[in-house]
Amino acid sequence: MIFKILPGTSLISTMQKAALGQLIFGPSFTCIFFATSLLQAGAFTPGNWFRKIREDLPTAWAAGLGFWPLVDLISYSMIKPQWIPLFVNTCSFVWTIYLSWISNRDKEE
Repeated sequence: MIFKILPGTSLISTMQKAALGQLIFGPSFTCIFFATSLLQAGAFTPGNWFRKIREDLPTAWAAGLGFWPLVDLISYSMIKPQWIPLFVNTCSFVWTIYLSWISNRDKEE
């Protein structure tokens, strides 16, 4: 779908796709992930969710700024379109492990 919005594999197109991911999709997904994690732990309240976002989103977003642009650069410029979902899903698996760690880490560390 992103190729319909931003076609091509040029450096500019790849940077646009990466920026869209970092500014819109990344923070939105991370906030939803935090809510789901709190729901699963039986600790979801709007206050807990906003606290989680305030405390952990900056760290997760900063890590994402180092991880996802590299994934985007590789996937949109070096991987054939039919293989992009497999590559990105593999990277998403790794990212989900990281988010799970962030979401569940002990605050006393």
